[in-house]
Amino acid sequence: MDRLVILDGRVAPPGSAVSPSETPPLLHLLSGDRPLAFVVEGSLLFGLEPNAFASMQDNPAAQEELINSLRLRQRNSNLAAPVPLSAPNSISLNIAQSCNLSCSYCYADEGRFGGRASMMSLETAFAAIDRLFAEAAGQRVTVGFIGGEPFLNREVLHASVEHAVVRSRETGSTVGFSATTNGTLLTAFDLDLIRRHSFSVSVSLDGGANTNDRHRRSFNGKSGFQAAIRSLQPLLQNSGKARIAARCTITREDLRVLDRIDALADAGFSEIGVSPLRTSPEPGLAFRDDDWLIFLDEMVRAAECEKERLRSRLPLRFSNLAIALKQLHAGYNKPLPCGSAASYVSVSTRGEYFTCHRTIDNPGFNLGNAASGLSLEKREQFLRSRHVDRQEPCRSCWARYLCGGGCHAEVLAAGRSGCDYIRGWLEYCLRFYDQALSEFPSLFGEGEIAS
Repeated sequence: MDRLVILDGRVAPPGSAVSPSETPPLLHLLSGDRPLAFVVEGSLLFGLEPNAFASMQDNPAAQEELINSLRLRQRNSNLAAPVPLSAPNSISLNIAQSCNLSCSYCYADEGRFGGRASMMSLETAFAAIDRLFAEAAGQRVTVGFIGGEPFLNREVLHASVEHAVVRSRETGSTVGFSATTNGTLLTAFDLDLIRRHSFSVSVSLDGGANTNDRHRRSFNGKSGFQAAIRSLQPLLQNSGKARIAARCTITREDLRVLDRIDALADAGFSEIGVSPLRTSPEPGLAFRDDDWLIFLDEMVRAAECEKERLRSRLPLRFSNLAIALKQLHAGYNKPLPCGSAASYVSVSTRGEYFTCHRTIDNPGFNLGNAASGLSLEKREQFLRSRHVDRQEPCRSCWARYLCGGGCHAEVLAAGRSGCDYIRGWLEYCLRFYDQALSEFPSLFGEGEIAS
């Protein structure tokens, strides 16, 4: 994958989003005190002299001439060719399709996905883990635990970790673990497991107590925020080999981002990310068209605060920004938004495979079962159909290989109302990255940016 290349200079203030053209663009131009040109195919960023920038505006021939002169013209995909697939190296086990909270916006129906609450058996979990190792052929693999609330099925979770460790020794593969949890049920026994096995833990919390408890409801009426922080405090104070991050769901009722970051940082989290609510059983909470511009302003406000933190030699907290910078630095150029159905699949309590944790028990996303294994044909068919160059209006958008077309499940359920926001946020991140290379070069040292 190509690295981004950038010339000297400073970054311009953030601008507005640019609508996609009818045909796939070669370049995306960002005006300002420091003009930038982003080469779409290859994810390359260049600083331009003002005269050169002016000559390329509204001049496709001049843009193509620049690309050809730099020998950068390339094609990312061959849509006629099958998607070459190897076995996934990551699975998430939906070990508890049930939850101890009743969040008003939950896409997973408290983990039930429209069915009845259920728990994964040891036999189902072990079978999925065994298949993962058998097909990984010595690669590093990841076993994730999700729900619902995975720690409702604590016995299977702990046993699955120990089983995976044994299988890693037997097969020569290395194994990592992750868990997505509301944090309210964690015990000292759980925290010891998390620390010893270098878990990556994503905790679903929406901000401080008042903000979080507005929609993240407990059945007994007590504060879910207080219960989570009480359980998590020992881990936040001493994470051992584990890595812990908070993830906030942003509803249209309260679009403030920086307030969430500050509240969760005060609670002890060093990595905090946010996600806009696209689908919800309560439609009034999901984003509408006129929310996206406000949300973009809030995202930029939070990122500008992070810039001031960097100037004060403080670390990044805002994982949306940190991940974007890391991907830009690596030269991400992706035809799909994530590893769903390719490097990653999710397993239901009944042992059926689905494209990801958001599509559990949806027949349209089924990829096989424990008895027959993963269907290569279904995986290839799904990925070909979701390729960004097959999607409208993605195929004519300058940001398509940075965005990858958006979450498969969300796009099919809610459409693409947030595309202008995505382009605006990526423009901002490109400028931030340009500035950071010269002002904060140490930020891009190994291990400096959150993944």
